[in-house]
Amino acid sequence: MPQLSESAAEKLSAEQATALARILDLQARWENHRDDPAKTATSAADLQARQKAFEAFRAALREYTAAHNDSRFPEPTQNIPERLVIWCRALRAVFRRSEGPGSAFVLMKVHRLADRIAARTGLPPVERAAVTDRDATIRELDAVIAWCDRAAPPSVKGDAA
Repeated sequence: MPQLSESAAEKLSAEQATALARILDLQARWENHRDDPAKTATSAADLQARQKAFEAFRAALREYTAAHNDSRFPEPTQNIPERLVIWCRALRAVFRRSEGPGSAFVLMKVHRLADRIAARTGLPPVERAAVTDRDATIRELDAVIAWCDRAAPPSVKGDAA
């Protein structure tokens, strides 16, 4: 599926953005469960929960792509600040257009990726605030975007200008 840019996300209808935000939430729930070291696939209950989360994501994604032929999906492509910021900007645009509740699960995924960058580069992690609604999701994405902008190497920042 082609990558969704920030400018394309800004043009989504509220209905399409809301549907896409739901898919992002379901995907993040599954990935957060999958990547949580406390939740192993050795127990039947954890494996079933993981499988159920994945199936819910895939079903919603199938519905979305059937309804929106030109659908694009925001996905992080690399674990470097310059790429994470592009993804976060697309997410922020989706949530701004959405009429949904926001997603703590999407923010958990975003923070997990930022934490990996911080650990690898020796930077302090992104500070976190509680995510209770769509506006809080957008504020947290703004914080990660600002963190990525500070974390990007100066040569990359100069190239972007």
